[in-house]
Amino acid sequence: MPSTSRAQARLMVAVAHGWKKPGGGGPPKSVAKEFNQADAGHPGRMEKLRQRAPSRK
Repeated sequence: MPSTSRAQARLMVAVAHGWKKPGGGGPPKSVAKEFNQADAGHPGRMEKLRQRAPSRK
């Protein structure tokens, strides 16, 4: 299952590379790796991660 948002994609990349949420919780590393594999085959994945978040005013 590919990521549905920029924030989700960034979270899954971080968890797959060893980041842990302070205090525990969050997705397991195995799930994050599955998301990364699904995103790798999805065109535009890197563009989604590189986009700047819209500014909040």
